[in-house]
Amino acid sequence: MKALIVEDNDNLARSMATTLHDAGFSIIVANDGAKALPILAQGGFDLLVLDLGLPELDGISLLRKLRHQQNTIPVLIISARDTLDQRILGLEEGADDYLCKPFSLDEVVARARALVRRAKHFGGETLQCGRLEFLPDAMELRIDGQPVALHRRELEVVEYLMINQNRLVSKDQIIDRLSTTDEPVSYAAVETYISRIRKKIGYDFGLKTVRGLGYYLAPKEASNPASDA
Repeated sequence: MKALIVEDNDNLARSMATTLHDAGFSIIVANDGAKALPILAQGGFDLLVLDLGLPELDGISLLRKLRHQQNTIPVLIISARDTLDQRILGLEEGADDYLCKPFSLDEVVARARALVRRAKHFGGETLQCGRLEFLPDAMELRIDGQPVALHRRELEVVEYLMINQNRLVSKDQIIDRLSTTDEPVSYAAVETYISRIRKKIGYDFGLKTVRGLGYYLAPKEASNPASDA
């Protein structure tokens, strides 16, 4: 699980980062909404923990921009703005949960996990790419309706590539998506997963290696001509 914390109080940001990291999250911290936007644009995040009182671009403005861009990342607002009107505003602008300061760090972890679980439950629509079909709820890949035997890590790579089909995906993005505190992933491991996926699928399904940049998945007829097999 990967989370971005946007909080301008350095001590609080460090405390939340440490606690969420210990709970199994991969954490990135930004101290302003303007800095958070390009980070979020890279994709791969499962959760945004968002303060409202930020310099330059405040939390509500950042939230509006994300929802206007159709970015559906789960958002947990953490704020000292504890009036009912402020809480309603945050939720109506697209936040998924609202936690008032001061709060328990254990509660942050509990709410963060709940939001990620909820997003995975309701976000389990079948992914399609040419003859490939991925069922997130079952963690199963099918070709023409027939299951393909892939290991867990290989399935996670396929899922991430299919979510980002028609977009270039770097090895770093795949590593960020797959890595956990107890189970890090290396560049060599990513290359091994990709090689195994190609062999097990057994036909040119539109996954291209773009030299020095990463991978590009598209239905065969729409594959990127600037890449190599």
